Amino acid sequence: MPELPEVQTVIEGIKPKILDKKILGFRKFISKLRYPISKSIPKKIIKSRVKRVHRRAKYIIIDLEYNQSIIIHLGMAGRVIISKSQDRPLFKHTHFVIKFSNNIELLYVDPRRFGLIKVLPSDLLLKSNLFAHLGVEPLSRKFNKECLRKICQDKKSSIKSTIMNQRHVVGVGNIYASESLFLAKINPLKVCNLLTMQECNHIVCSIKKVLNKSIKLGGSSINNYAMVSGKLGNYQNKLEVYAREGLICRKRTCKSKILRIVIAQRSTFYCPVCQK
Repeated sequence: MPELPEVQTVIEGIKPKILDKKILGFRKFISKLRYPISKSIPKKIIKSRVKRVHRRAKYIIIDLEYNQSIIIHLGMAGRVIISKSQDRPLFKHTHFVIKFSNNIELLYVDPRRFGLIKVLPSDLLLKSNLFAHLGVEPLSRKFNKECLRKICQDKKSSIKSTIMNQRHVVGVGNIYASESLFLAKINPLKVCNLLTMQECNHIVCSIKKVLNKSIKLGGSSINNYAMVSGKLGNYQNKLEVYAREGLICRKRTCKSKILRIVIAQRSTFYCPVCQK
């Protein structure tokens, strides 16, 4: 599933292509993804200009004139492709296309059909059911050691499951949770309310560092993810523990093998020597 770095990479790919451009058309080729694709979308967005392209959690948000916002979620395997408008066959599993005034089209491709597109009033966006429950943005200033300590102080759940919970911290995901805890030298099974303020600081700094590095490298191209340009991300080639079960820890002074356990029904990878 695309996580925060992959979604941010998509935004950075589409923003220079569609910002300040007017929407000229909308075509859908399926009636339903995760939710039905509303028949009212063309009426709400056509002839409107793109004012802003940004992200909340793992949602792509395209703010338009006249107080309307397009929300796109990539689901488990969705992709956004930017292409010049021309007579050509559509990519397989293309479910909708948005046409812009600069002869550019935004195509949504999703073999598993678990993504979504909605159009909502911009001023009510963050109060909607899609966003109201979401936790803190991990790359924001609000996410600091005090914030994480407050999240953890009354919880007996593992730190791994907590930082993956979208109600607490958004967009970290399974890969980046394992990688961040390795960098922070924290065992993923450690109970939240036992974490010290110093350990919370290590975790926060590690999450920010790992996410920013992945964004810089274009995300992790595991399964179906690719950038808007079609190129693959490169962070999957820099993984320290994720999917390395049985391999030797990359830390030079450690000869331990990476272990795999299951936390909250998700595979979790860690070094039993480096992570306490």
